[in-house]
Amino acid sequence: MKSRGVTTQATKIHPVAMLLGLVLLAADWGCGPDYTRTALPPLPTPTSTVTVDFTKNLRSVPAFLFGQNLEPIEQGGVGEQVIAAHGSFDGGIVQALSDARISMLRFPGGLPADHFIWWQATGPPSRRALQASGNKLQLYRPMIGPEEFIELAKALRAVPFITANTGSGSASLAGAWAQYFNSVGFPVTYWEIGNEPYFDGIDEAGTLGLTPDAYGLKVLEYASAIRAHVPNAKIIAAGVIDSVNDSSYWNTLMLGVAGAQVDGIAIHNYAPVWAYTPGPNPTVPPELDIYTAMMGFTKSFEHVLDVVTDELTRSGRLIPIFVTEYGGTFFADDSVETPATTLARNPTLASALFNASSLQVMMRSERVYGAHHMSLASRYYGGLLGIDGEARFRNPQFYVHREYAREVDHIVVEATLDEQDATFDTIAMKVSPAQTDVPMLDVVATRDPAAREFSLFVVNRSLVSEVETSVQTNLPAGTTGTRSLLTGPSYDSINEAENPDRVSLVTTPWTTGGNFSEVFPRHSLTIFRWTLPAQ
Repeated sequence: MKSRGVTTQATKIHPVAMLLGLVLLAADWGCGPDYTRTALPPLPTPTSTVTVDFTKNLRSVPAFLFGQNLEPIEQGGVGEQVIAAHGSFDGGIVQALSDARISMLRFPGGLPADHFIWWQATGPPSRRALQASGNKLQLYRPMIGPEEFIELAKALRAVPFITANTGSGSASLAGAWAQYFNSVGFPVTYWEIGNEPYFDGIDEAGTLGLTPDAYGLKVLEYASAIRAHVPNAKIIAAGVIDSVNDSSYWNTLMLGVAGAQVDGIAIHNYAPVWAYTPGPNPTVPPELDIYTAMMGFTKSFEHVLDVVTDELTRSGRLIPIFVTEYGGTFFADDSVETPATTLARNPTLASALFNASSLQVMMRSERVYGAHHMSLASRYYGGLLGIDGEARFRNPQFYVHREYAREVDHIVVEATLDEQDATFDTIAMKVSPAQTDVPMLDVVATRDPAAREFSLFVVNRSLVSEVETSVQTNLPAGTTGTRSLLTGPSYDSINEAENPDRVSLVTTPWTTGGNFSEVFPRHSLTIFRWTLPAQ
């Protein structure tokens, strides 16, 4: 039964329920017998089948899939709050982030990157020059500059990933920054050339972004300037994704100009970005429709990665894809909805489950080499950690990031889903197309290279239906295991200072191996892990 384009139960109406509904309707109209009203029978639970072959290898899980973004704005910023008010790192936050297994740190990332003058963000924070944030008429004093970035990257043991300024910056400025990192004994290998340079400008004058050929020439200039100081630098160029079209002229033209000097292509994945319908008269749909659109967008994301992979193949450039920003994120638009209402959706369980499904999509994609979640510790954008005064707590996103990061260097194996009747539809949101027949379950399975450790991750993307599932595996005999469940009272549940464990990961022994049946709760992540005892 569907409501507002969202599947809320199984896709077929139970015939007994339909008959009783007609009888009761007739009674209301006074044209039928006066039966005593009884509760309608429940609709049947949707069913699926999952089949896992732990002997069929697909790819290794890349370490750089578990990166994070770090922005310089406002005490670590709209994006981050890792810096305390007195200007030093918050030790409790850094320690908690260390437990999240962060592998790569992108800086300055996001909108500020194409306005960031790195040398003006060095020295005592109180003496640093005001910089443009990327938002109209908004200036800020960077609390996080190159020195703080280096300190945090070292503390987290994360590989540095720098976004060079292609807006107000220049190739020589980027080259000087590479030289600076060398001079302080912290050489940087990974360089992203600009952040979303293809977008229209941010002011009302209609300043336009770069064309793909003009951007390609910039990539060549920046690559030359950076490699003058870092000969082995990896140059990552900005790519364009479109969840509706099957190709992008930007990627083809840009690679035609600069492809020989490009080592990777960067794309972004947010869903649904804005919590309102497309068109000239946007409306804010019911909350269930908003969050369901988010969950369904991972199907579109998988299509996008296939499209970009095909473009790289046609261009003769089988280079890695870096998803340098992703997250279940809603951006505020105060002309449609109060920002507080919009931003409150970001640290929810549903947004964390979007991250989980996105990570599974990227784990399955043969070309995705790295990814950066948005963000570390934030009051706004679904950070790994939440902050409320002196309180520090783990958001649902933390558990997702940590548990998937445990799979680094393990092997993704073949996991097949027969969704049967367990599917749902979504409505269109701004920049997010409507989806049909989205499987409720999303699955990925791994094993370690020695075939001693095995895992199965199952996201139930349905916010209203549990799914009864037959799981068939070829686990070796003798394995013992655990089952971990991440869920909460509702899909919009959050953790907060008063209740920091409302959404948490609960792990229990799991003695069943081989084939079994399981009912996966609505809005949940279930992780099975098995181990073969040492002989």
